[in-house]
Amino acid sequence: MKKILIALIVFALAPNFSLAGPKIEVLHWWTSGGEAAALKVLKDDFAANGGEWLDMPVTGGGGDAANVTLKARIVSGDPPSASQIKGPTIQEYDQEGVVAPYNIDA
Repeated sequence: MKKILIALIVFALAPNFSLAGPKIEVLHWWTSGGEAAALKVLKDDFAANGGEWLDMPVTGGGGDAANVTLKARIVSGDPPSASQIKGPTIQEYDQEGVVAPYNIDA
């Protein structure tokens, strides 16, 4: 009976444990050749450390289109894990209470 109970506990908890590294969806506008190459360095480093980078590039507008996309994702309740945001805009998002710390080293 004890073995069955232990097996049931392990089976019940199994979905809560993952051998996979952290997964992060990144909304950004670094889409030109040089920007994309620089971003690839970050992606590769994240992957080399066991993470999975889900890319969400938004082209055009020097970040304006990405900001519109980010706002829409936040309002719909589906924000990305991380986003490239211009400095002053970060404060606006923080004042709205939608900025949260994310430790990608964890």
